Amino acid sequence: MPIGIASYGAYVPRRRIRVDEIAGVWQNLSPGLQQDKLLITERAVLGPDEDTNTLAVAAAQDALGRIDLPRAAVHALYLGTCTNPYDSRPSATLIAEALGLRPELMAADVQFSGKSGTAAIQISMALVSAGMADTALAIGADTINRHVAPGELYEATASAGAAAFVISSTDLVAEIEASASISSDLSDFFRLEGERYIKCAMGLGATTWEVGYSDHIRRAVEALMAKLGASPKDYAYAVFQQPYGSTPYGVARALGFERDQVAPAVIADRIGDCGAASSLLALAHVFDKAKGDERVLLASYGFGAGSDAFSLRILPRIREINGKAASVESLLNDKIMTDYATAIKFEYKYLKSAFPLSAYL
Repeated sequence: MPIGIASYGAYVPRRRIRVDEIAGVWQNLSPGLQQDKLLITERAVLGPDEDTNTLAVAAAQDALGRIDLPRAAVHALYLGTCTNPYDSRPSATLIAEALGLRPELMAADVQFSGKSGTAAIQISMALVSAGMADTALAIGADTINRHVAPGELYEATASAGAAAFVISSTDLVAEIEASASISSDLSDFFRLEGERYIKCAMGLGATTWEVGYSDHIRRAVEALMAKLGASPKDYAYAVFQQPYGSTPYGVARALGFERDQVAPAVIADRIGDCGAASSLLALAHVFDKAKGDERVLLASYGFGAGSDAFSLRILPRIREINGKAASVESLLNDKIMTDYATAIKFEYKYLKSAFPLSAYL
């Protein structure tokens, strides 16, 4: 029984800030490095009423609405994130109620890294394959920008977004042919209990990305291809986790993919690092332009977690649902530019008194 994706949806905040605006305040990132080497120009800014949950709901509404799926047909919901608004309660149940899903539902947060979104897809695949759910909703959503301290180098690219996928065995627009994972402990980026801001134990040099991102993705992709007997030339598109606009090209080159297989999926140069939504937003971007009968390689990466790799075959039916919800391209283009002072106000990075003297403070 083939398992795959029956629909998809995406969301990114409308507010944006230019990376050179942030660098201009802190003088810690050269324009040549950010634009020519890292390939980043803008990142998302959260509105005062936006968090991981609101982003996830918006993406899921598009995924369900694109195929008019009855809410009662969804039997499971898994949210992948590393920026849950709550420390001690789930967001999956809140999202399920916001979507109007039935209470007879398997729902949980998959909360640990930037590959939490792809882990949610794997869990959903397993449930559908085992017959425990006819249809499952897998969401990857993050608000990395709210969890990077002002003045940190990572602040320039830390962004926010969400992508949602309906996982099923019927009416598929993309079949998931196989998946492979590499999991290992690595103390690169992390956030301790009770702390708001993400830290990096390895610095932000090239070694961090070689030991973590590049090595784990390479091993996961090689394991996947060995399982399928496939090679890079078998794929029309290669979609990778995107902390920066440049990183997908480097790991693709090491694996033997050509630039024109990678470029159609690159969005980080325009929106930054969307965490658990990063590779999934890029996949949705590919789906928006796909015609069918094309294979896609997808590989995520999670700090301190590893990589999940997938081989997907896009089916002609995707043409029936393209255009029935907002495309990733339209979301990227629909923006309101914001200055740095406003950005950190909306992301609640200004200190304020815990005991205001009046209602006006």
